[in-house]
Amino acid sequence: MNEMAKICVIRKDRLGDLLMTLPCLVYLRDLFPKAEIDLSCQEAFHDLLNGFCLKNRIGLVTTYQKKYDAALFLNGSLKEYWEIFKRRIPLRVGLYSKLQSFLFLNSGIRQKRSQTEKNEAEFNLELAGLLANGLGINKPYFKTEVILPVNESSRAHSKQVLSTMGINENSPFAVFHPGMRGSALNVSTKGYLQLIEAMEAKGLQIVLSIGPEQKDQALKIKILKLRPNLAVISALNLPELAECFRMAEWVVAPSTGPLHLAHWVGVSTLGLYSPVRSQHPIRWAPWGGQKKPKILLPKVECPAQRECLGASCKFFNCMDTADWKDLLLQAENG
Repeated sequence: MNEMAKICVIRKDRLGDLLMTLPCLVYLRDLFPKAEIDLSCQEAFHDLLNGFCLKNRIGLVTTYQKKYDAALFLNGSLKEYWEIFKRRIPLRVGLYSKLQSFLFLNSGIRQKRSQTEKNEAEFNLELAGLLANGLGINKPYFKTEVILPVNESSRAHSKQVLSTMGINENSPFAVFHPGMRGSALNVSTKGYLQLIEAMEAKGLQIVLSIGPEQKDQALKIKILKLRPNLAVISALNLPELAECFRMAEWVVAPSTGPLHLAHWVGVSTLGLYSPVRSQHPIRWAPWGGQKKPKILLPKVECPAQRECLGASCKFFNCMDTADWKDLLLQAENG
């Protein structure tokens, strides 16, 4: 067993996918307490993950200058494949899918991720287990119960932002983050308004969290046209957004990075999902934090595998026609 191994975990894509990689880091640190473990991700996420990585003795890197013994390749460009190959890293583990994975990795497995048989985090952990086995340890992965540590300076700024809206630590509120980049189907404005009313009926003040994407801004305009008095927060960086979420009673969002971020700071989450197989919560629900997420999706037998079939589907458009308030009530009573 290589107890002093140098391991690099590579995950270069979006926030939600990156957060679903964190259980791998916890698992590998548990198996290799003396190993030197690094995470290579987008530099934009370093400030958010700094506290977690310090606590777990994980390095944050952007290059591959060390002489690593093993690399766990979870996502990256052809450049990253080439970098770990040309540096002659002895063990290069990842998903066998694209041509470059067969060319530049020397250990891997095929995973039918599109079949949505398990959570994305579990697919990642399966690959981490393969790396561990290559370094001499064969131990099943486990489900973590971890939260990101508090960032005190970001928390102070978030408190100030919320206080300008009349919200303090004793004010129960729910954050709605309705925007997303469009990798899955989203809920309609009508659906969000139904859920906002349901949360207000619980005595919660509603705060809209709006991202920079054009789709986010368009959705904000539609919601505020009907509910102009809702509080809105924007222009927070990720550590500040995380601390704003942490102070809330609930965070409500579609299948997007901020939903996973809320899960990883330990707040109760309500995830709104599409029934399309490749977008289903079986694969994409938050996983690895302390609280079990509450999940809502239209109750239809969706025939679509990868993308919505549109008007050719007899259930179209289930995301618009679903009664989200009733779905929430059913989930609470079930």
